[in-house]
Amino acid sequence: MKKTTGWKVMSAYRAALLVILTFVAFTSHAQQRPDVEQTADGLNRIELESGFTFTWKIDGDEIEATISAPTTGWVSVGFNPTNRMQGATYVIGYVQGENVSIRHDWGHTPTGHQAVTAAGGTSRVTSLGGREQAGRTELSFKLPLDPGDRFFSALKAGEENTVIWAFGPNGSNNYTAYHAQRGAFVTGF
Repeated sequence: MKKTTGWKVMSAYRAALLVILTFVAFTSHAQQRPDVEQTADGLNRIELESGFTFTWKIDGDEIEATISAPTTGWVSVGFNPTNRMQGATYVIGYVQGENVSIRHDWGHTPTGHQAVTAAGGTSRVTSLGGREQAGRTELSFKLPLDPGDRFFSALKAGEENTVIWAFGPNGSNNYTAYHAQRGAFVTGF
C-alpha cells in the first residue's frame, strides 16, 4: 500500500472543497429570480445590484435586447448554459469612440467562449447600436430565438431561461480581458 503524506491529503481535500464551493456558488447564484419591471413602452427590464441591466422584448421569433453596465469596457450576456459557461449563446461587445464592436460567441468550455465564426459557425447577432456615456457601456442587439444551429442555445419564449452576465474593467475594449463582475439569474422571456 502506498503511503500518502499529510500535505497530499490536505491538498486533495482543499481541491475537492474548492470544486464544491464553486458549484454551490454558481448554482445558488443562477437560482436568483430578480424582479422584472414592465416599462411604459412595453419592455421587460431587470436591474441588478451590480448595476448591470437587461432590457428585452420578444418580437416574433427574435429577442430584441439592451445590456448595460457601469464600465467603460466590454459588456456581455449569455443564455442557457449547460455547464457553467459551456453551451451558452453570448453577445459581447464594447464601444470605443463612435465605433460599436459586438459579436456572437459560443461557450465552448465550462470557463471559456469564442467567436462563433472562429468555430466555423455563422454569427446570428444583429447589432442595433451602442454607446458609452457617464461611465456606462450599453449595447443593443437582436438574436433569433432558435436558429437551429449547433452554436446556439435556444431561447425559450414563455419559459424560464438562465441568463449569465459579465462586464470587464474600465477601458477593456476587447473580447479577452477578464471580467470585473459576473453573475447569473433565471427569468421568463
